[in-house]
Amino acid sequence: MKPDISNKILVVDDEENIRWLFSKALEKTGYTVHTVANAEAALEKLQHHDYLLIFTDIFMEGMSGLDLLQKIKEQRRDSYVVIMTAQDTMNNTIEAMRQGAYDYISKPFDLDDIFQLIERVKKSAEALPPVVDTASVAEDFSVGAIIGKSKKMQDIFKTIGKAARTPLPVLITGESGTGKEMVARALHFYSNRANEPFIFINCAAISRDLLESELFGHEKGAFTGAVETKSGKFELAHRGTLVLDEIGDMELALQAKILRVLQNKEFYRVGGKAVIQVDVRVVAATNQNLQDLMTHNRFRQDLYHRLNVIHIHLPPLRERVDDIALLADFFLKKFSGDLAQGPAHLSPEVQQILKNYSWPGNIRELENLIKRTLVLAGRGPIFPEHLPPELIQTAGSNPAVSWEHNLDPLVSDFLNKNREQADGNLYDLLIEAVEKNLFEQMLAQLKGNQVATAKALGINRNTLKRKIDAMDIEPKKKKMDVLKPPSRPHPL
Repeated sequence: MKPDISNKILVVDDEENIRWLFSKALEKTGYTVHTVANAEAALEKLQHHDYLLIFTDIFMEGMSGLDLLQKIKEQRRDSYVVIMTAQDTMNNTIEAMRQGAYDYISKPFDLDDIFQLIERVKKSAEALPPVVDTASVAEDFSVGAIIGKSKKMQDIFKTIGKAARTPLPVLITGESGTGKEMVARALHFYSNRANEPFIFINCAAISRDLLESELFGHEKGAFTGAVETKSGKFELAHRGTLVLDEIGDMELALQAKILRVLQNKEFYRVGGKAVIQVDVRVVAATNQNLQDLMTHNRFRQDLYHRLNVIHIHLPPLRERVDDIALLADFFLKKFSGDLAQGPAHLSPEVQQILKNYSWPGNIRELENLIKRTLVLAGRGPIFPEHLPPELIQTAGSNPAVSWEHNLDPLVSDFLNKNREQADGNLYDLLIEAVEKNLFEQMLAQLKGNQVATAKALGINRNTLKRKIDAMDIEPKKKKMDVLKPPSRPHPL
């Protein structure tokens, strides 16, 4: 059975005042505190004890705090270690976090910060990872590297399955970052061309002067710089699949030549006279509205109809709310080995924030966000503090999601914890808990003024007083224990 370490803390510091202060402050709040003066003694302690959290100074005689951190991580990768120092330098901070420290604090520090840090660690240590096998879930709701269990994505999977068997052109549309290239790869992977070339070209990334040569190749001497004959993408993709990404950026003159290849399955190299015949399955992709481009004579209507034989439109991530957690878990599993110190998962609060966010960068933005959170969280649960503040603010102000939606995980957690013990009284318990929280917050905002609170809530003053007495409501005040330091106190 795993030992209970929820209240055991180790402090490693060569200053007696620091060790004394940690012991007095933390033991008063119920923690068991072990203190040692050097890293060697800390390693000896760790052979016989497990700790919730280890605080260590960085500069000590003998082994340094960073060396101790490295030793701890070699033996117990999942340990929470906080580095302390009076010499706050960028190099020390970076090196400590690089080696896997949970946090880095500078002396002198506030005891409130220490208590908050310990609470964060307890929250991380107590949070259980989801029971769901992410790998199997992702496999059940995926095609190739595309993941999604929403109805829109399941319909897309069906279309891919039907279209893959045919040589017909496919037009893939959708915002940037929605996974258009992944759909193109899936079409190729599940086709009878899977063992043939898959060629991808971004039409917007190549200058207009060179794009024709890139697509069709050129003969030696066809233009200045053409020192040898070169095969183009159509020729290289023979019997396989050619993806024309961002086709909406292609010039009209070149569009006409693409149309000719689709119609006749043949073309000429730039400067060439010999006809080259090819068997290529063309997949076009764009984040632009081709209908609008045709209206403004920037895209050929005949080419559009030739490409749009099978149309797959990828919805933005904000329209795939059911897929966000699934995608996030997939990325967590994919990148945790390289970027984190151990397995990681999303806390319920973060899952809700991600659902509320509008995701202008779509799946690509989510992938990059998960990479960031893995680096900052290290392992275990990912909490809101690991997210960019602007994302939290944007998610909180998203008009598409009402605040009531945030009640879902809270009510669910309440039911899970109280269902068996409530004895048929769940309704009263929940309403009382919500009422008490409401009264406490209103009283706090109005500085304990009961008349103003009753008026704001729209209830009688006597009703409010009865509620306060029945629920034993008191204004919340921050209580700080004043420690009496020894004769030579450290400036904390």
